[in-house]
Amino acid sequence: MMAETTTVVLPDLDTAPPNLAPHADTAQALAAASISANTRRAYTAALGRLDTWLADMGVPLSDPALAEYLSELFEAGKAPAVAALVVAAVKFRAKLTGTEIPVGPATARVLAGFRRAGRTRGRGQVEGVRWEQADAAAALAVNEETKLSGLRDAAILAVASDALLRVSELAALTVADIDMTEQTITVQRSKTDQEGTGAVLFLGKPTIQRVQAWLAAAGIQEGALFRALTKGGKVRAGLSARSLRTIIARRAKAAGVPGRVSGHSLRVGSAQSLAAAGASVVEMQQAGRWKSPSMPGQYARKQMARRGAVARLRYEQ
Repeated sequence: MMAETTTVVLPDLDTAPPNLAPHADTAQALAAASISANTRRAYTAALGRLDTWLADMGVPLSDPALAEYLSELFEAGKAPAVAALVVAAVKFRAKLTGTEIPVGPATARVLAGFRRAGRTRGRGQVEGVRWEQADAAAALAVNEETKLSGLRDAAILAVASDALLRVSELAALTVADIDMTEQTITVQRSKTDQEGTGAVLFLGKPTIQRVQAWLAAAGIQEGALFRALTKGGKVRAGLSARSLRTIIARRAKAAGVPGRVSGHSLRVGSAQSLAAAGASVVEMQQAGRWKSPSMPGQYARKQMARRGAVARLRYEQ
């Protein structure tokens, strides 16, 4: 007899605000809103696959069962990040429903072994698009195309490079978020700022000029900063994060950036450029608004090695 498994679908508050009654449902919905929409979707998908496996196996969710599931993911060739996502989703659902967290020593040991043995799996770190590469890609976009798309894409590259923006943050920008005089841009909400405190970030003068050129040519005075365009050059609605990823990857490739380029590449490359210029890990963390110094440290590890004790003290680099 198969065990019954109940999947809790994490509510998507971006499209369905919670009803204020009953209170228990509201509390659960608000707790779910503490994570981003993308994380909610990833958690829901991971939990759905786990629950299907549990039902097929005829066992309830427990520490040994979760450890066995992770072992099967390893045998299937999955990357450690996939296993870590499952564990995080299980923990979050337990907290959300007020039930005991079924993650114990067995799961912890298997996950640790998964990370060690599977460290070479996955797609790996994307290629960083550094400052000089972003500048070259932006210049090439304008020089190759006199039409609106070139001006727009140059502004996208420049803004994302200066402010170390995620594509979701780029997609959410409005004209009102830019202060041309102060050379700043305000990110109203981000992955690490779900409460919407906001962050004010600096833009260089060349970047401001690129934004001004795009807005003037497109005739945009308010609303979404970066817009989709028809083949005839007509300005449409704001660009999606998916479209921005495509634009960034295409422009970087056209400028000769090697390796796997994604929407995250400008953020990674700016961290690398900061490190090469002498910024500390803490400064990189602050510039990119990372919660932990581990990510910028990982992105810029080669640049930081060139500034390490051996490079400085033995070879005076």
